[in-house]
Order: sequence, then C-alpha cells, then structure tokens
Amino acid sequence: MTTLPNSPAQLKHLEKTLRKESKDEDKQVQHVLKDVSHTEKSASKATKALNKAEKQNEKLGKNEMHTAEAMNKATNKHNRAVNELESSDRDVKLKQQQDVKLHADLEKKKAHADQLVEGQKAHEAARDAKLSEIREAREAADQH
Repeated sequence: MTTLPNSPAQLKHLEKTLRKESKDEDKQVQHVLKDVSHTEKSASKATKALNKAEKQNEKLGKNEMHTAEAMNKATNKHNRAVNELESSDRDVKLKQQQDVKLHADLEKKKAHADQLVEGQKAHEAARDAKLSEIREAREAADQH
C-alpha cells in the first residue's frame, strides 16, 4: 500500500483526484454499456434482416425453380408441336405429290379411254358398213 500525504491540502487534492477518477471511470463504463446496448440492438436487427433476406432468397429460389420447370415444360411442348408440324408438312408434301401423280395417271387413262372409245366407234362404224355390204350382197344373191 502507498503512503498517504500528511498535509490536509494534499489529502484534499488526493481525495478530489480519486473522486474525479471514479466519476470518469463511471462515465466511461456507462458509455461502453450504452454502446454495447446499441450494438446488441443493431446485431438483433441485422439478424432479423438476415433471416428475412434468407427467407426471401429461398422464396425467390423456389420461384425460379418453378419458373424453370414451367419453361422446360413449355419448351418440350413447343418442341413436340414443331415436330408434329414438320411431320404434317412432310405428310402434306407427300400427299401433294401423290395427288399430282394420281391426276396425271387419271388424265393419261382418260386419254387412253377416249382413244379406245374413238377407236371402238370407228371400228363399229366400219363393222356396220361391212355388215350392210354383206346384207346387200346376200339380198342380191337371194334375189338371183
């Protein structure tokens, strides 16, 4: 332990210094405790903000996942529609080619049929003429 001064003025000065140190220390402790309290409140708010941000981020992640799934489904549906359309286009072209070929065959057969009918008419007329000649010759022979 330190020795105390003997003079009353020095004792008074020492007492005053000790009270001032106590008061300053008390102010410093109060200031630090107040600062700790503010920091705790800020930390609590930051934790709440972090939790809120994490929940929002999780929600947005789920939304993105659902949107991506919907986009994939739509893309697959579109791809199927494109494939069906391309298949239909090929089918239409094939049927157009078949239609052109059938019409060409039909025209060819009609022309052949017309030719045969005309030939038949000509042959029928020739046969009728020949038969008329034969009848006339027979009638003439029967009259003699």
